[in-house]
Amino acid sequence: MKLTRRQLAWLLAGPEPSRPQPETREESAEQLLAAARERLRRNTEALAKVQIPTATEPAFQFRAS
Repeated sequence: MKLTRRQLAWLLAGPEPSRPQPETREESAEQLLAAARERLRRNTEALAKVQIPTATEPAFQFRAS
């Protein structure tokens, strides 16, 4: 019987230690939407605080070919 190193390591490791399951909360669609809007508002405010000089972005043009 041939075993690869990975198969041997898996066999020697034994059963996985039991880990506590993370708490899952059931949230309604309205709660998820409200949370997403709040994150978007906070991120927008954080980005608005950062001042970027105009020279940072190079000028470019889009041309249809």
